[in-house]
Amino acid sequence: MAAIPTDLLDRIRSLERQVRALMGSANTRPAMDRVSGGNVVISDGGQLAVRNRDEQKGAELLYIGQVSPARPDGEQQGFFVRRDDGSKALTVHAEAPDLQPSQSVKVFDRKGNALFADDTTGEGLARPYIPYPMPTPENTRRWESTDSTEWTTLYSGEAIAQHPNLYCLIAATAGGEVRLLVNDAQVGPAGPGPLEFTAPIGAAFDSRVTFQVQARATAAGGAVSCRPRALYGVQS
Repeated sequence: MAAIPTDLLDRIRSLERQVRALMGSANTRPAMDRVSGGNVVISDGGQLAVRNRDEQKGAELLYIGQVSPARPDGEQQGFFVRRDDGSKALTVHAEAPDLQPSQSVKVFDRKGNALFADDTTGEGLARPYIPYPMPTPENTRRWESTDSTEWTTLYSGEAIAQHPNLYCLIAATAGGEVRLLVNDAQVGPAGPGPLEFTAPIGAAFDSRVTFQVQARATAAGGAVSCRPRALYGVQS
């Protein structure tokens, strides 16, 4: 047997180790559940879907991509979020793009009723319907009035708190002060009319509240008349 140089055997062993390392790395799959320092791009009509574990139930919890009905001039792209029972929770799409091409954002309850939707004209709300304050008499003699120098309730009403703050506007004649109470606690300042302010409502969300508009004359023998003009729940 011919003599083989020692350095050649070492080289062969080194090559074997490198081949084994390459084969091992080729069979090792990288993690596919995380993207670090990069972007995920889905193009050319692709979709992103997250489905319920039991796909036979057909609950697609999240979907972004092509939706139906299609637009007359091509496909429509949209966004759906569903609860785990399959009921719609949030959608962004046009229900009838041939009649109304603009897409609307909608939030649904479990029975499929649209609780919130923006208007397809591109500005403002479609739902919920929010009442405007009822017009009030301009003739101040038809306003409620008091000649007492003590705080006197002239208007009261019930409501359910839905916003953290409220906006208040109370018109009043000279000769006195007005203020607003929420659950018997003053909210905002007291002063001569017109009284206008925005302040925390001081009540828990979804709790029942009682509003009272009070007035008092600033001097004996005087009188003050007032009328609420606006009372809105607003954001903080």
